[in-house]
Amino acid sequence: MIINFLEGYLNKKIKVKNTVATFLKKIEEEDEIYRSVLHLNENAIDTAKKLDQYVIDHNKLKGRLHGIPFFVKANMKTNDMLPTSCGSLVLEDFFADADARVIEWLVKEGAVLLGKTNMSEFSNYLSNNSNSGYSSLGGQTISVFGKDFQVGGSSSGSAVAVAASFCSFSIGSETDGSIVYPAAHNGVFAFKFNSEKVSKKGIIGISNFFDSIGFFTKELIDLKYLVGLNCDLNISAVDSIRNVFIEESSFYPHFQPLLIKLKNFLLSQKIGFSIGEFIEEIDPFFDYMDIICQTEFKENMKNNLPFSNEEFMEECKQKLVPNFHSDINEIERSFSSGFLNSGEYDYAINGLNELRLQKRKLMKDDQHDLILAITLGPTEISSIANLLDLTHLVIPVKYEGVIPIGFSIMGLPDNESLTFDFAKRFGDYLK
Repeated sequence: MIINFLEGYLNKKIKVKNTVATFLKKIEEEDEIYRSVLHLNENAIDTAKKLDQYVIDHNKLKGRLHGIPFFVKANMKTNDMLPTSCGSLVLEDFFADADARVIEWLVKEGAVLLGKTNMSEFSNYLSNNSNSGYSSLGGQTISVFGKDFQVGGSSSGSAVAVAASFCSFSIGSETDGSIVYPAAHNGVFAFKFNSEKVSKKGIIGISNFFDSIGFFTKELIDLKYLVGLNCDLNISAVDSIRNVFIEESSFYPHFQPLLIKLKNFLLSQKIGFSIGEFIEEIDPFFDYMDIICQTEFKENMKNNLPFSNEEFMEECKQKLVPNFHSDINEIERSFSSGFLNSGEYDYAINGLNELRLQKRKLMKDDQHDLILAITLGPTEISSIANLLDLTHLVIPVKYEGVIPIGFSIMGLPDNESLTFDFAKRFGDYLK
């Protein structure tokens, strides 16, 4: 656990250098199986030594994440010898001149960057025929449970690196499902902030409107610690949860026993609940999401890459097709779109902002503090949180077999304390 590392460093019982070296050795010995790591930070040991010396000189830790090893998704900029490749051969030599804001903050708190993880190339906004977790630079990321299991994407490597115990935590980014689905497929905890909570500056994503940052950990207590650096989680909250909404469409027939356990838990906690299909209410708004993503992907590439959009598309055609991808139709669709000039983009933005205001107000009026679902139910589960810009916590739940399933807890921004308190108590109830 993170807190154990911090106490050990402060008491000089363990050294950051040894912790980092242990993780790097494990990666070297085991990651050939998973292909979760794309770029390793050659300066990690030197950084660790400096942190050990800091404790000797100052008799205190540098920050709240002193010596905690972490990975970041390969679409996050770093001002070092690690390329910001987005998993692509097209960007294998692209080096940023500044850290992404979130990485700058973590390093300032003393965390040790081990490297960057494999991902669905360009956050899976390249071809309709791409596989989750596949990139031309890193190949196919493999689930921690084996090659016969889905790995999820696009933050595939970030989830697998945590599941394989290659780091204490990792960071991913999500437009729609890219954090929560890999977490659910690989049996780890994950928390996706809403889009405005953590700065996205320095991240090459799909859509500024939808994109958000999130953490992966193996333990809920570590995830709560990380999220707590940004949010007030010190409130004991379960007693203040009034009602929850259960997304019925996610509880397929074979999950009905789990639904019964959930209802019994809610009754034991005196929490009211409603059951229905939120997905039906948001279905008409997916066209708006598509218009926004097409428009903003094109702008993101123009603003973040070292060449023009025309040069970028030509590079993709030459280096990626057909050896790695059958086509680049998603990129072509985005670059040929004209929604900004036609006014459709502004219309879509206004429509989704209105939806968010309306549904958030309805959640408050109906006293639905949380939305609960099986993460790997219908593919639209993650879209509930992303269309409404909610937070999204995934916890692994053991259910009828060795492989855990992901359980989703979605909540209004600034209600993080409710989300984590519910997760802890429901998790304990199921043990």
